[in-house]
Amino acid sequence: MRMYHKPCSCKKPCKCGYPPVKPAMQLPAKTMPAQISPTKQNTEYVGQDVYIPVMHPSHTTQINHTTYKYMHSYPHTKSAVNSISEEHYCVCPPKHHCGWKHKKYW
Repeated sequence: MRMYHKPCSCKKPCKCGYPPVKPAMQLPAKTMPAQISPTKQNTEYVGQDVYIPVMHPSHTTQINHTTYKYMHSYPHTKSAVNSISEEHYCVCPPKHHCGWKHKKYW
């Protein structure tokens, strides 16, 4: 005996008065056309370092220069000579000559 779906909760043959119901008929499964959602955009970052050598050359020239500076000097000496002289004067009257005798040198 096949079990039918009963609207009541009777487990044995139903005495509740509801007519027995056959199970619902299941139609075969259908496949519908696919529904396409908008594309979700994902971003994936892949980084790479690229080294580019850049040269900035410079040059320094050292110039060694020697200047000869001639320092001319003119040394001058000075000397002093101390000289002494004497002069004698007679203040007496000319005839007396203060007791001196007059000599003649010529």
